This record gives sequence, C-alpha cells and structure tokens, in this order.
Amino acid sequence: MSRARLVLAIGLVLCVATAVVGQQSLQTTVRVYRGSVGGSNFQMRLNVQGANVSGAYSYDTVGEDIKLTGQLDAQGKLDLKEFDAKGKQTGKFACKQLYTLEPDCMWSKADGTRETYATIVEQNIGFANGLQIVPKTIANRRSGVKVSYPQLAVASGALSAGAASFNRRVLALTQKAIKDFEPGSDAGKNALERNYNVLLANDDLISVEMTEYQYSGGAHPNDDFDSLTYDLSANKELRFDDLFKSGSDYKTAIAKYVVADIEKRAVAIEESDAKSEGRQPVKRDDPIVTEDQLSEISSWGLTPKGLVVYFDFAHAIAVFDRTVIPYNIVSEYLKPDSPAARIYKH
Repeated sequence: MSRARLVLAIGLVLCVATAVVGQQSLQTTVRVYRGSVGGSNFQMRLNVQGANVSGAYSYDTVGEDIKLTGQLDAQGKLDLKEFDAKGKQTGKFACKQLYTLEPDCMWSKADGTRETYATIVEQNIGFANGLQIVPKTIANRRSGVKVSYPQLAVASGALSAGAASFNRRVLALTQKAIKDFEPGSDAGKNALERNYNVLLANDDLISVEMTEYQYSGGAHPNDDFDSLTYDLSANKELRFDDLFKSGSDYKTAIAKYVVADIEKRAVAIEESDAKSEGRQPVKRDDPIVTEDQLSEISSWGLTPKGLVVYFDFAHAIAVFDRTVIPYNIVSEYLKPDSPAARIYKH
C-alpha cells in the first residue's frame, strides 16, 4: 500500500461564485486534488461553500465521476461520502487534518469496512489560457507497475512548443523510472506506483512533483520523489541554480532552515506519538541531522508559498526527505528576474 509523504496543503481558488442565502453571501471555492487509495490514483474536484462540500472524483484508469458530498472545517477535518450513479453510498473519506504536511486520511466502504490509507493533496493550478492538465497512465499487472503522469492539453488548437516539450520531458522521466525498476523474484509482491502533484501551474510556468512507491523484495519498501520545473514561455527546463544570483551563498541559508525545520517536525512527531501512547515525550541530546550531515538536494520545485527541496535520507529518517522553504528565507539570494523572485514579489 503506497503511503507517499505528502506536501503541505496550500489553498487554491480556481473560480469563485457567490451564493445568496437569506441576507448573507457565502463564497464558493473550487479546489482540485490529486490522491491515491490502495495504489489507485485519482483526481478530485470539490466545491467548498462554508463548511459544506460537494463535488466528484474519478480514478485515472476508469475516468467515471463518483459523486461526493460532505463537510470541511477550518482546521482541515474533512468528511466525505461517495455515491454511485444510482445514489447509493459506496464509500467515504475521512481526514483528521487536511491542512498539514502529512494529511491523515482514510477511505473505507460505507459501513466502515476495508479501511485503507488515502492521500489527498491540493493542486495549485491557475491557467488562464485554456491549458489543462490531464492524467495519463501506464500499467503492467505482471510487473506491478501502476503509474500516473501529467500531460498538458488544450480543448482546441495546437499546444505551444513549451507545453509540448514539457509533455515529452515528463513522459521520458516516467519511462526511465519504469525502465530502472527491477522486480524481485516474487512477481505477486512487486510494486512500482507513481503519482503526481501540481506544485504550481500558470500560463508561463509549471512545477510538478512525482511521488513513487517501490517494492521488489527486502525488509522495507522505498518511497521517493522526482520533480520537474519547466518555463513554458521560454521552452526550457529550469535548473536550481537558475533561481539564484551567481556566487551567492543560498545553500547555507537553505541548509540552516532545513535542519531547524526537521528538528521542529521531529519534536512534533515525538510529542504526538507520546500523547497517543500515554507516555512522556523522549528528549534527544543530539539533533536528527546537522548541517554537515545534510546530503545534497536531490530535486526541487516551486509552490506559491516557497521552494520545495528533496533529499535522499536513509530509511530511518526518510519522512524528512521533503521540506518547504518560505521564499523570504532565500529572497536576498534570488535573481531579480527569476521565476521564484516573481512569485515572491507577486
């Protein structure tokens, strides 16, 4: 069962409508999510009006909408019921805190049976030029491959050169991941599951992360991240160095923030575990990782609120592989005309 670590949920308003109830106006926001249940990837669209939620979701390999209704409070507690075409409830989603780095979400049948961990991650999509992001899939039951990847599309006309190049690059990354996967001897237990999250998408820029769960035998499965940030208007893939002034010491600023953030999250995890187990939190003498021990950044991405950096930590601390760094932490090092600087100033 795939349990990819997830991104900090960031609010995104794709369209706004106004519903008049008596003398009060309630704002309706439309939010798009990507997710997975038991390795089956889906796309979800929710209309949020106050605490009331309605919408639908569909699995990438099926494409048929499943109706949703439910409640979402200000703290991110989400309860959804799903219904088939005849109006019969077929399942439900429950998230204790949707607005966290690792949302605690579950899916089950309507009666609560077959409970399964679910991922639900909000997508930051803001196209104004007619572009859309559609999921494409590759599956091989024999080898355990179950992959979804994003492709840009338009309702009419031809794609721009940048959008077409982005599509080719994402497909190449996906095909490489499948090619590099080495199934174990037990064919029934192998798994390569990939999904994607749109960190940021507008008419000029797109940044996506690909989450991966891999198992081919051994004591532990592997979770991993890959990412791609593409300048659609300039038709080029961006490098991390493209964001920063030449010769600036941005790596030190990033390292300091990452180490402090990992320590803060580690303390929060221990306190939460201790509370659930009815014990006192254990205080460590040494930090989880120091600046000197911090590995090289393996990948990166852009969000509306900050940079995302990824590391390849050992399995014991792999939960900290992903860190979101607010733009103000690195603002003095950004090139004035870089995409990151434009997002920060906006």
